[in-house]
Formats: sequence, C-alpha cells, structure tokens
Amino acid sequence: MKKYLNISIIIITIIILSIFYLNYRSSNEVQINKFMDETKDPDAIEILNPKFKNKGLNINPYEISAKEGIQIGENIELYSIDAKFTDKNNKLININADKGLYNQKDQIIHLSGNILMYDTLDNKTLTEKAVIEIKNKKIFLLDNVVSISGTSIIESNSSIVDDINKTITYTGNVKVKIVNK
Repeated sequence: MKKYLNISIIIITIIILSIFYLNYRSSNEVQINKFMDETKDPDAIEILNPKFKNKGLNINPYEISAKEGIQIGENIELYSIDAKFTDKNNKLININADKGLYNQKDQIIHLSGNILMYDTLDNKTLTEKAVIEIKNKKIFLLDNVVSISGTSIIESNSSIVDDINKTITYTGNVKVKIVNK
C-alpha cells in the first residue's frame, strides 16, 4: 500500500511540475513573440482606414482604400482592400482583395487573396494574385483566372489587361465556355 502511495505522490509531483514548466514556457514565448513583433521594423506605422486618391492629370482617377495598413518606408501593406479605377472611357472598375502591398512612388499595387474585379457591365474576374501598374495602365492577373461576362466564362493560368491598347490577353491553359441564353 505504501508503494502505491509513493508512486501516486511521484506522479502528482511530475504533473504539477510539468504544468508549471509549460505555463512558464508559454508565457515566455508570448513575451518573446510580442518583443519580436515590436522590434521587427521600428519604422512601421499602423494606419486605420487608409485611403489614396488621385484625380489624375496624366493618370485616370482612382481610389484605393483598406480597413487597415502598415506603412514601411514607401510601401504600405493593406488589408481588406476596396479599390476603384476609371479607364480611358470613364468606365468604373472595382477591385476587392484580402491584402496587398502598395508602392506610392511607383504607383504599383500587388494584391493577393480572393481578388474580385468587376465593372458596371456585370463583367467579373476572380484570381488569387494580381499586380496593378497604375502608370502603365496594366493589370497582371497571375493565378487561376476566371473571367465571367454576359455569355462567356474564360479560365486561364494568367491574364494581362492593357487599358492603353484595349486588350486582354489570356495565357497558360485557357478554357472558354460560351453559354446560349
């Protein structure tokens, strides 16, 4: 009986020491992670609801807004993006994405995650990655592109929308489906 009591005491002691050790370790990891986040980039500035507008002298008007952003130098990480661009014919193009990186100087925005482009004519394009070159008036759709218009669905690996030359180029494995209404 004494043997079982000693074994029980040893097991309980090991359990208690393990709990203290794990608690100490996890609180230490939280403090280290917090310190790493704070010291990651001392120049980072958090911005709530950032908005960038250009009425356009040489560039068509656009507006880029997000729920939050982090500015690091000339680049701004954006989260929950809603952008509006106007093409040569004053047609409005809306773009939504989970996140992006906007370079104000070069006027280039890299988007990723659940990207949806749509216009006033009910044309929709979905992709996972995109790059918008505002000055060059080009949009590069880079990953699993699906474009849906009134009577057609086009799927491709990538696509380039060129507003200056008024072209859309699909590349990679391209599939076109035309629906009769």
